[in-house]
Amino acid sequence: MNGALRWWHLFAAWLATFFAFAAVAHGNLETTDAGITMVAARNLGQRGDSGIRRADQGGQLLGEQLAAEYIRSGACGKIGVNGIAYTWFPMGHVWLLVPFTVAGDALDRAWPSVANDFRARVAPGLSDAQLGSSLEYVQGNPVLTQGLISLLVPASCMATTLLLLLLLGRVLGANSRDAAIAALAIVLATQCFSFGRETLSDGPGLTALLGALVAVVAVHQGRGTLFTSCAGGFAAGAAVLLRYQNALLLAALAIALALACHRQRRWRDALAFALGGLPALLLLLAVNDARFGSVFDTGYPAADAWLVEPMWLGALKILFGAGRGVAWFSPLVWLALPLALSRRSTPRLRWLGLVMFLVPLGFFALATGWQGGQCWAARYVTHGLVAWLALTLPQTRPWRRWPKAWIALLCAGLFVNATSVVAPVRGVLQLASQAVEATGAVATDAHDLAGWQPRYTPLLANWRYAAASCVGGFEGENGEPRHGSAHTIEALFGIAAKTDTQAFAPMRWEDRCGRHLWWRFWGDVLGCSSLWLLLPTLLLAAAAAWLARPLFATAPSDSSTPR
Repeated sequence: MNGALRWWHLFAAWLATFFAFAAVAHGNLETTDAGITMVAARNLGQRGDSGIRRADQGGQLLGEQLAAEYIRSGACGKIGVNGIAYTWFPMGHVWLLVPFTVAGDALDRAWPSVANDFRARVAPGLSDAQLGSSLEYVQGNPVLTQGLISLLVPASCMATTLLLLLLLGRVLGANSRDAAIAALAIVLATQCFSFGRETLSDGPGLTALLGALVAVVAVHQGRGTLFTSCAGGFAAGAAVLLRYQNALLLAALAIALALACHRQRRWRDALAFALGGLPALLLLLAVNDARFGSVFDTGYPAADAWLVEPMWLGALKILFGAGRGVAWFSPLVWLALPLALSRRSTPRLRWLGLVMFLVPLGFFALATGWQGGQCWAARYVTHGLVAWLALTLPQTRPWRRWPKAWIALLCAGLFVNATSVVAPVRGVLQLASQAVEATGAVATDAHDLAGWQPRYTPLLANWRYAAASCVGGFEGENGEPRHGSAHTIEALFGIAAKTDTQAFAPMRWEDRCGRHLWWRFWGDVLGCSSLWLLLPTLLLAAAAAWLARPLFATAPSDSSTPR
């Protein structure tokens, strides 16, 4: 097919990506961070303020009240000038979730029996006064709101990310087939994949950042318009609101934009870009001042409180750590690096790609929590990694230059991401932390060791975890966790527990028996077949992918742009 691509081909690609990631979505919010953000968004939608309140301040949900106390203890937020707790997680993510919390509350009111079914599953026999002892119930409510966010938000952001990667490749001069290959490879065979499943702010932040990158590259290529630049500035502002650390990457984008405008003697693009991002900047400063009394206070701790590690050691962990390292979790970098540095390939803006990867690498190499918590891979550098690959792969086309190496590394990347689906990060990290403690390394950060040492690598442990989940090794017939060293940390890591607490099975109901996947989670909550929940999603993904096949059928000589 030699004609230009039609809009419905791109829409079909969006739908195929959305349903593919929806098939592997979580059943509820899988991290404490996302849960607290959801509470803030729900309060913003209901009360017009994102403050998280204690019971005596009017906090409604038990989870909100406990979150307020948690923030008051110095974690995940800060007390505002009005005495109410506010999360330090990005305000852009809070605003993004507001429509979903409103819709979720409407679903809860329409089907209150679902909340009762969930309670019966995770807190059987507990009275209202005893519910605080059930972590699953406290952090899992409101269950329909969490399910809606988990199913729709990450998948939607990743589908949009795929289209932006495709568009970026086209702007860089690649034909539609090469641009599609590069986009799919980045989404499916690097650590970018996890952003399509996780409910943190990183996924939406990446989507917005790529929107800004597309605009800057368009200006650099002489194909920008004032609308493109203004839209790119708006996306840049959204990228910072969704992930404050994206400001580091926007500095590199600003330099590239300024150089392009200087070369073309067209400074209107830079002005339009700045005007597009100005509302986000003003909004962020106003919210900071209203909450904490300073336009520069986001609620996060001061940088010198957590950027204290040797850079060389942190960089080694981020790049080569067995549990999180970029080299293993995004194996395509083994081809991208020589291509980016080669004098023969000389891709345009390769300096920008390398800077966008190296700047966050150097910054977060100093962080004590370099591994990023309850997530897959070292998420703090994923934005820069994706930008680097997005600028390099469509121009250098390693699938033509080194086809065997490309296929091998692509398959390795697909295996890594399949590994992230078969077991929950939170459950594996719980057992890894217990195993670290059992070795006697109690003075060391357990997550640091689990992210660094080969014996804890999830590339092996996740498959062992999945096998134990399938045979019921983590759960008894009554639904209670089945504790014991032999089928917990010994089975996963070959380390024997020395105390009862080190032999705990995964404590969360949704981390056992495959319930981290939404169709298994809701199948058990509602008492229906999980297969019948999954099959329609897979069929829709396959049908949409079939309609999007012209993306790959376009002749290599085609250089037309989508219309």
